[in-house]
Amino acid sequence: MKVILLKDVRGVGVRNEIKEVADGYAINALFPSRAAEPATPEKIKQIEAQKAAHQAELQKQEEQLVHKLQMLRGKTVSLTAKATEKGGLFKAIVAKDIAKAILGQHSLQVPETAIVVSEHIKTTGAHTVQLVHKDLTFPLVVEVSAA
Repeated sequence: MKVILLKDVRGVGVRNEIKEVADGYAINALFPSRAAEPATPEKIKQIEAQKAAHQAELQKQEEQLVHKLQMLRGKTVSLTAKATEKGGLFKAIVAKDIAKAILGQHSLQVPETAIVVSEHIKTTGAHTVQLVHKDLTFPLVVEVSAA
């Protein structure tokens, strides 16, 4: 019997997946616990339309992220942090701090996962970080000054 899973079911599948299960298992376990419903042609079309819409949304978000990263190519982001007289920082600059600075200075929201800091930024001055998305890599200069 074909069913549409309404919840994640261990050993069977995940939510919104169409699966073939034994009739008795569907009738005695899945339907009473509201973990699944019968897969009618209308419901299958509805699930497939939802999946297609979700894929289109993911593609749109990915294109927007690539556009944002390309806009930051060759740009500089300035940060201020508490530092010693010799230029050492009391706290390392991390991807989260850089993402906040990009949002504040360039009005672009870049996810922290797209910012790759090769080594911890623990001193004042100019540092280069990489903005990465799949196979695209863009350098970004982070200028750290003492507060």
